[in-house]
Amino acid sequence: MGKSKPRDRRRNRPDPTARPVKPPADPELAAIREQRILPVLKDLTSADLKTRSAAATAISNIIEDTKCRKLLLREQIVQILLEQTLTDSSFETRTAGWGILRNLALEEEADFCIHLYRQDVLTAIDGSVKTIIQTIESQETPFAQLPKPQQSLVWSLTSSLISLLASLAEAQDQILETISKIPTIPNFLFGLLSFGLTPSEVQNEVLSCLMALTEDNKSLVQQIVDNGDRLKGLMQIKDSGSVLAIAACGVLHNIFSEMQWSDHKAPKEGASDAVLIPSLMQFMDIQSFESNGAGPDQVLQLALEITASIATSLQEALEQGHEKEFEGFGDDTVDIDDIDDMDADEGNDNEEEGEANHEMDEDEIDADMDLVTGDDPEDDDASSDEPTLDLLVRNAAPKILLVARPSDNGASEAVRDSALSALNNIAWTVSSIDFATGHLDSLRKFWSTLAQRIWDEIISPVLGSNTADIELASSITSLAWAVSRSVQGSIRLNPEEARKFMALYQASKDLDNAESQANDSKKPSGGEADDFQSLGVKCIGVLGSLALNPAPVELNREVGVFLLTVLSGLPNTPAADTVEALNQIFDIYADKSFAFDEPVFWGDGFYKHLEEILPKARKLAKTVDKRRFEELRARIDEAVINLDRFLRYKKAEKEKSADA
Repeated sequence: MGKSKPRDRRRNRPDPTARPVKPPADPELAAIREQRILPVLKDLTSADLKTRSAAATAISNIIEDTKCRKLLLREQIVQILLEQTLTDSSFETRTAGWGILRNLALEEEADFCIHLYRQDVLTAIDGSVKTIIQTIESQETPFAQLPKPQQSLVWSLTSSLISLLASLAEAQDQILETISKIPTIPNFLFGLLSFGLTPSEVQNEVLSCLMALTEDNKSLVQQIVDNGDRLKGLMQIKDSGSVLAIAACGVLHNIFSEMQWSDHKAPKEGASDAVLIPSLMQFMDIQSFESNGAGPDQVLQLALEITASIATSLQEALEQGHEKEFEGFGDDTVDIDDIDDMDADEGNDNEEEGEANHEMDEDEIDADMDLVTGDDPEDDDASSDEPTLDLLVRNAAPKILLVARPSDNGASEAVRDSALSALNNIAWTVSSIDFATGHLDSLRKFWSTLAQRIWDEIISPVLGSNTADIELASSITSLAWAVSRSVQGSIRLNPEEARKFMALYQASKDLDNAESQANDSKKPSGGEADDFQSLGVKCIGVLGSLALNPAPVELNREVGVFLLTVLSGLPNTPAADTVEALNQIFDIYADKSFAFDEPVFWGDGFYKHLEEILPKARKLAKTVDKRRFEELRARIDEAVINLDRFLRYKKAEKEKSADA
């Protein structure tokens, strides 16, 4: 009987360590292989202990060189490490071998870690971890009495194993699940946090690893929660005031998110994201803290990323709190039995409209500026009810603004990008709040002033510079959309700013066309769910939000004409652009009481244009393959049905007004 064909586990990409070993065709690479790679690999398998150890150290030092790294992989360095170096009799050589694997995992893509996992590297890690634990807990030879060079080797090995664990956990959910089932690993990590001699840089690596392990990992999070001492220890580090507090906040945020603990749903007071924000804000001034081994930019960027994640978690909680199914525009609507669940983000939320009618005078603006720069606002009506929200808006956002604005504040470009992202998330969170009850009026007023400041100090300067940096333009447009939506048409614009977003929309279309031609790729009018995050969609979102009530009638008219122009290109307009343009029209003209409803929507014939657009939108929907682009097809179908309902509603609304 013939042998069965083994399952091919490398269909997506060849195994990075199992390629045929042959000299590269490129002369330069061939020379590097002969002069640098083959000699050091020969030494790595030498019978002489010192030679092996020196070779392992030398390889660790050349991993960052891409050409050397790729050549090492071609020569099956991983197989040599797993079969020989990591089982070497020399502790120094084993340590260097783990350092090589750690560096390879950091430099290579996720599939490298998946390959290591399939080679059972976790068993080897577990064995090395047990060796470290025995060394640290030894009663015969207390760790403090070991020679300093030996202690350094132990910490070097520890650092390599922790970093490798984090890389493995981030590579694949299956690997993360397997790691969580090895009791030695969490015991090892939390033991290092409580061991008095653990260096601060190793403690920071432990916390970073725990951040990777606890993200979307209910199993490990539950283990931590069930062990009260571990949770208590993390809280103590969070309150320590050291740089370790930032990473501890990241772990705690993951725990709170996974357990769904919030301001109003926690097992005890202080077990929510609200307690993390003050600790994070301690490190928000790039020029005023000691890094304790970590670069100021790294610390600040991590604090910003955690703050952004807190805002996202809060937004999701707020949306779940008041999400409801769309019920149509009034009573005269079509049957909706055939409509699937509405997408909360793209639905027809009209709850927030008309909330920012108050224009402040100069005295009020000055008073609010005092609140922005102060630490203890006098009117904290929201703090007792929504502490996380209050701290994000009053405490975090003003400090993040100082980091994000395009000035010489010492922050790197990466830090400013993270600051923009954090502000963006906070603004989206505020836009999800229902202010109708009035109990958050002070917070709304504070945010309205801060939102205008964000616009003036960050968005306007970039618009005025006419930047050619598409990534920056996209980030700024995201922020502009979030900010304008959060204050519902109350942003005071500089001249021509609305038209600059219109020009940016057209530029985004030209860029998309150029990329499409360069890639010679074809797809229907819109492709993936990511299309809803395109620059064009963001421009439409910004303009639609700027035109919401109580926007000036002329601005509303200009934006309304722009939206109709976008839709006039149907059925050739991209599906995602069509969905967003229609949703913005639904929101803008949802209520006949708005000042621009009669002169713009009816006076300028918007109703007739939308009637003509309806059959074209239906035609577009049919071109989107629901099997390939399920979400896109669902959302364009929903938008088309809503357009029909919207027209029926507006017509009935008009007829009722005429009868009255």
